[in-house]
Amino acid sequence: MDLQKGTAFRPSSPLIFGFYLLIAVVAWVFVQAVLAVVWGPPYDLPGAALSGVIFVAVYTAVSFALHRRNWSSVDVAGETLRLAAKGRTAVLPWQVIHSAMVRYPGPFATLRVTLRPEAILPPTTLRPRMRAGRAVYQVNVGLLRPTPRVLRAELARHLPPTPARA
Repeated sequence: MDLQKGTAFRPSSPLIFGFYLLIAVVAWVFVQAVLAVVWGPPYDLPGAALSGVIFVAVYTAVSFALHRRNWSSVDVAGETLRLAAKGRTAVLPWQVIHSAMVRYPGPFATLRVTLRPEAILPPTTLRPRMRAGRAVYQVNVGLLRPTPRVLRAELARHLPPTPARA
């Protein structure tokens, strides 16, 4: 593969839609359980089920529509690493990156990019966090396609190996 071309990691719409759907179902079941403990079980079970279907459908559709432009993405290119999250971007040359690692499994995976201490922060709209005196960019990558495993492989191709801890 040509290093100049790179790999783009973008969100999977069906996967994100399913994730919002799962969150809505869990939230509705939790609220119904709390209400059943406080006021007793509902007398109208078909009505409660219908309200659950309506809530799940509306919550999923609204969340999908409102958060669509804020989805994360990562572009691994020959000269730079481009991060996008919450409508903001950062383009980082490989020379300023100290380490990049994917943490956590599944849909909660995050990419944590740590810059070198002597690196000058490039002008970006994505703000880094400061950890131990170093700038750190963090982007959610669990719902991106290709998978985080492919992202790890792409990062390993571009970043020098880190020395093992003693």
